[in-house]
Amino acid sequence: MSVIGIVCEFNPFHNGHKYLIDSVKGKDDIVVAVMSGNFVQRGEPAIFPKEIRVKAALKCGIDIVLELPFVYATASAEFFAYNAVKILSDFGCDKIAFGTENTSAEMLNSAVDVLLNDGFKNEVLKYYENGVSFPVARQTAFDRYNINCDISTPNNILAIEYIKAIRKLNAKIEIITVSRKGAGYNDYNAIENFASATYIRQLIYNNEPYKDFIPECLLKLYNDTIKDGKYVSLDKYNLAALSVLRSKLNDDLSGIANMSEGLDNRVKSAIKTNSQLAELYDEAKTKRYTHSRIKRAILSTIFNVESKDLEIAPPYCRVLGFNTKISDKMGELAKNSKLPFVAVYSDIVNLSSDGANKIFESENKSTDFYNLILHNSAPCSTEMTFSPIKI
Repeated sequence: MSVIGIVCEFNPFHNGHKYLIDSVKGKDDIVVAVMSGNFVQRGEPAIFPKEIRVKAALKCGIDIVLELPFVYATASAEFFAYNAVKILSDFGCDKIAFGTENTSAEMLNSAVDVLLNDGFKNEVLKYYENGVSFPVARQTAFDRYNINCDISTPNNILAIEYIKAIRKLNAKIEIITVSRKGAGYNDYNAIENFASATYIRQLIYNNEPYKDFIPECLLKLYNDTIKDGKYVSLDKYNLAALSVLRSKLNDDLSGIANMSEGLDNRVKSAIKTNSQLAELYDEAKTKRYTHSRIKRAILSTIFNVESKDLEIAPPYCRVLGFNTKISDKMGELAKNSKLPFVAVYSDIVNLSSDGANKIFESENKSTDFYNLILHNSAPCSTEMTFSPIKI
């Protein structure tokens, strides 16, 4: 029996996610997902609240869902992957599975060998100083090494960061790669019954059919969620985000996470002149700063996440849900977890940890905001009353 970790957002859960789980899960294996909460790594709110995404995961083969706290879930790929892998490793996972672009584990390890080389880092810096974005600078420098691995695709970017994290943590975790099936990460089309989460979100927002691209067992859950207005209103998000941002025009943004010298001034200038987030992102964007980087900086600004907050090591392992069939095994994993295992708010309070309080404070603040931007807004303080979902 193996305990297999998966880093995920399930935004929303679809056939590609089910394919990954089915490809790696043996008869007696336990699959543990560490999942982003109500905001995701691209710097946006998830379409469905985390409790809906937890239910979807548990219905489709995930045995235990742990939380990747807001501070890490909305950070760069490096911080996102490192903290996710640490949580899985400390919880007792002996394997980690992820999707790739037809790239083997051996090829990815070779790519990581290059990326960690000091000479390579200096090459990237030279290209970056010429004004191109970091992803372009890194890919350009990497291409000189003639390794048949595209390090610019979203799946491979994260796969590489997972391997780097495993090495940095000296974790005894085996990696399992599964080639992505169907449409690409951000494709606005479908191949057979496989579509990207990006495309499925667009279909939902446009009130168009999406059932062919999700496991059948989730159709009622998603339809009921939409009917009840428990999904994000992009118009509400636009207005709420800009309202908060305009209140911060006189603030010093230099210490905000994902911000850097120069970007803070570009962001402030864009806030003053735009009434749509999309326009703000476009105005702040340069060759050096990608849309995703700017979106993450904007989120950090809204919730006052500082660069120093990213230095806080995961202070706990919070369970969001589990399959009752493996309750005994989960209890064993929880008991042996290297991180304090928490299930309800009082568990976090009892830790009496500044780090735990800070991380949970950001979670609570972001969820209160998220609850407001649902089509049918929810009240505050739901993080404090949340208890693990059992299926």
